[in-house]
Amino acid sequence: MRRGRFHGLRFQRRIRVLPGVHINLSLSGIGVSVGPRGVHAGVTARGQRYVSAGLPGTGLSMRQYSPVNSTPKLSFWPVAIAVRF
Repeated sequence: MRRGRFHGLRFQRRIRVLPGVHINLSLSGIGVSVGPRGVHAGVTARGQRYVSAGLPGTGLSMRQYSPVNSTPKLSFWPVAIAVRF
């Protein structure tokens, strides 16, 4: 049974602080991300660390969260590097 009327509703706003540094606002709180367009790493409002890579302008991206107390690692870094250059 669904708990709320807007179960799938999401809100996210990204604010650039410096080139490559963003503050991410969501319904969960405030997060931070660092990195160039298409490839970045960050911490969510809930404290989860992640790395992300995507194809700018397409809306396609992949995000991988790291387990607690470990460094995030991407299994698709060659793809991310190829897309960036």
